[in-house]
Amino acid sequence: MLALTVSLCLAALAPAYASAATGSITGTVTDASSGEPVEGAEVCAGPFDSEEGVEACAHTETDGTYFIGGLDPANYRVWFWGGSQYVFEYFDGKRSWEDADPVEVPSGGKAAGIDADLDRTAAINGTVRASEDGLGVGAIDVCAYPLDLAEENFGRCGETAADGTYSIGGLSPGNYKVEFWPGFSGRKLAYQFWNHQSRYPQADILTLSEGEWLEGIDAELEPGATITGTVVNLAKGTPMDGVRVCTIDAPSNTLTVCTWTNEVGGYRISTLPAGSYKVVFSPEMWEFFPESAATGEDDDGFPTRFWDNQTTIAAANVISLGTGSTAEGIDANFGTPAVTPILTLPNPQAPIRRKHKCRRGFKKKLVKGKRRCVKVRKHRRPRHRHHSGTTAQRFFAR
Repeated sequence: MLALTVSLCLAALAPAYASAATGSITGTVTDASSGEPVEGAEVCAGPFDSEEGVEACAHTETDGTYFIGGLDPANYRVWFWGGSQYVFEYFDGKRSWEDADPVEVPSGGKAAGIDADLDRTAAINGTVRASEDGLGVGAIDVCAYPLDLAEENFGRCGETAADGTYSIGGLSPGNYKVEFWPGFSGRKLAYQFWNHQSRYPQADILTLSEGEWLEGIDAELEPGATITGTVVNLAKGTPMDGVRVCTIDAPSNTLTVCTWTNEVGGYRISTLPAGSYKVVFSPEMWEFFPESAATGEDDDGFPTRFWDNQTTIAAANVISLGTGSTAEGIDANFGTPAVTPILTLPNPQAPIRRKHKCRRGFKKKLVKGKRRCVKVRKHRRPRHRHHSGTTAQRFFAR
């Protein structure tokens, strides 16, 4: 009886179990230009009738193949991401979510041949060296800024390897300017724009076509000039921490580099190309970028101040720097010094000396340099015995 019951239960569950059998998606990812397999590309599948959620993902092997298992029977949207060097793509060779072709996964079966030939994105490649020794420099940030502003066209950055080489992939076709920023390299080098320009407006323009790999975008960085100083709150007599300090290109009056003061009020900017600069303390960024910054968003309670104690950029003093030179003591003071109260002491008056009379029987005498009352001793008049004269005189004198 028990065996019969178990058999009936299994028979009832058999259709449901069979309908829940999972399937898989398999395929190969290759480079469209070379036909070589792409290793490490990410392949994901999500429900075709849903805009949200990812069912499962996998990465391609060394031969470019991939396998996504454990999928319920349904239609799926499949997409391929080969990293910044390749264009993001949906199956079958589509660039947008709406145009993707559905992939049907049968119950207990597999959808095979879901392949992708990935197109390469445009890329910029080159080497960064130091002019002092000609050797490659690592940890240099290299950024490509698009001149054709569009939602799908945005800038990208890369970092040089220890030998100075770099590659910036994932770029859309268009026009770019390239900057080399040495701020995190640990070396005192000046920033630069391609091709050997110290200012963004003068930088050369690079034009990239779709999938183009541009080589030889190199840079040779010179020693950077330095500006240092201290910011003090005069009202408190203490250094000011966290004050923004920026250098301004004197000819164009545009910001170049910004930093912040440390806990002892000091700052240092060491990546400047040779040239003429002004220095601004506590600037509000809307003053320089009114189209992209909100008024008052950087207000720290102190007015913008230019060196040396100037209130306008036109009046700001100019600092001329040579290659690798240093300008020290570019300081700023905020607030007014605290007023120290002056203590007025009463005018000391000489003690009033009153004439002191000695009591009866005393009179003043100088004793050891001081006048004192000394008792007066009366002296009796001595009797004189005169031995001269006649005998008669002596007699009558008794």
